[in-house]
Amino acid sequence: MHRGWSGSVVLLLLAAVLPTPAALAAALDPEILGALQARRVLVIGATGRNGGAIVAALEAAGAKPRAMVRDLARAQEKAGPGVVRDWVIGDLRDPASLEAALQGVDVVINAAATTQMQGANGTAAVDRDGTRNLVAAAKRANVDRIVLITGMIVPYPPQNLPPPMAAGLADKRAAERLLEASGLEYVILRPTGIQDRPGGLWAISLADSAVYRATPDEMAMRRGPQGATPAPDAPPPAGTIARADLAEVAIVSAVDPQARNRAFVVTQGAGARTAPWREQLARMPAD
Repeated sequence: MHRGWSGSVVLLLLAAVLPTPAALAAALDPEILGALQARRVLVIGATGRNGGAIVAALEAAGAKPRAMVRDLARAQEKAGPGVVRDWVIGDLRDPASLEAALQGVDVVINAAATTQMQGANGTAAVDRDGTRNLVAAAKRANVDRIVLITGMIVPYPPQNLPPPMAAGLADKRAAERLLEASGLEYVILRPTGIQDRPGGLWAISLADSAVYRATPDEMAMRRGPQGATPAPDAPPPAGTIARADLAEVAIVSAVDPQARNRAFVVTQGAGARTAPWREQLARMPAD
């Protein structure tokens, strides 16, 4: 989210793209709703665009997530006046802060994202080493499951990438492997291009990362400007996923037994949302 945006702008953006609480609750099976309401879910990166959508989706489902942030004042400003939330200050780079953040937590959704490839806030520090810190702290806190959001091209990066980008993807892949080898339950979500479009309208498609490949048009779109986001009633562009739909997949994956130890691509399917998507989880592979 642009640092210059006010909390009120963020609230208006989320209101425009997230399903209403009633619509989201209707889309989720009662067993999933019950599981979300019964478990304490920590969202890391809760002030980011993905993390903010995930927190909103959890609250719409009747859950009471814990929101981990690095800057509490900024997080509260973004949330807006009168928002009461279980905030906790933490940083993936600071193991001690994770100990407190994870107390009483059942499931973690790690939506932290850095656009920096190098430096103190780069992928090595946040993605790779941060995941190592998180896994160690989660084991001590008896966390049941960690959901990690990475990206479609992380396990199979294109050839001839600029060295900094290749290194960044390698750090994210190292984070995935650390989680997979941790002995904890895990789910790894690899979204395609994420757009701020309304959720709940279009089909959600899950795909095996070893099989799914972006078309040349998709890769061109990811490399260059995407232009205006299509109208809500227009079909989503190929190789994209609505941020609100990614949030829905994330919260379901946090508690659904079918999602245990699976890693997969999350993208928009063909046509309007007319059927549940959860049955796809059972067909997704473990890496």
